[in-house]
Amino acid sequence: MPVHVKVDLTRLKAKLSSENIIRARKAMATQAMQEMNQYVPSSSKGNHENGTTLRGETDIADDGSCVLYNVPYAKAQFYGIIGPFKKGKRAGKTYKIHNYTTPGTSKRWDLRMKGNHKAMDNVQKALIRGLLWQKHN
Repeated sequence: MPVHVKVDLTRLKAKLSSENIIRARKAMATQAMQEMNQYVPSSSKGNHENGTTLRGETDIADDGSCVLYNVPYAKAQFYGIIGPFKKGKRAGKTYKIHNYTTPGTSKRWDLRMKGNHKAMDNVQKALIRGLLWQKHN
């Protein structure tokens, strides 16, 4: 006696549509940006030309894949290394950043946030909430 099973995947396909995935990734990236903010260096000495600091010049990628820090010195702060220099007496040399002036901050703030279980729970919940959002007509 054969058994026929009909599976309706329309709701699942709607939940996992590319539009919903991007929405969920943006929600997750926004939450991650907020959780990392406490570890991101912020100093009045590191002002960008428009007067904002590294924390104030953040953005989320259009597809929600990453958090972007839009100041010229962001890479040096993130990796904790200045250089290599292209010309002058310091050509080819790199220097480690030893003094982060904002208490509790340092390089690789993404890894510091990943080590914080509460923060990672919040990021995970944001992703799930992003997937569960319903589009209202």
